Amino acid sequence: MGNLTLVAVIAVLFTLFTETEASAFVYNYERLRIVGLVCSGLLFIGGLCVLLHNKCSRKPKKEDDSSEI
Repeated sequence: MGNLTLVAVIAVLFTLFTETEASAFVYNYERLRIVGLVCSGLLFIGGLCVLLHNKCSRKPKKEDDSSEI
């Protein structure tokens, strides 16, 4: 699932930057702002996944140990 997400993000970013401008020094600030917000959102979600990885992962079941009281 991670590889598919990465490919989708790369495809979206590629389509956002494929249009060429008339001048190399004229920027589309609305598109730049949107791409910045998308990247920051993905980094935020990735950070949350890293922080919550241990809390959400499956823990192995303890075997029934009769020696414990």
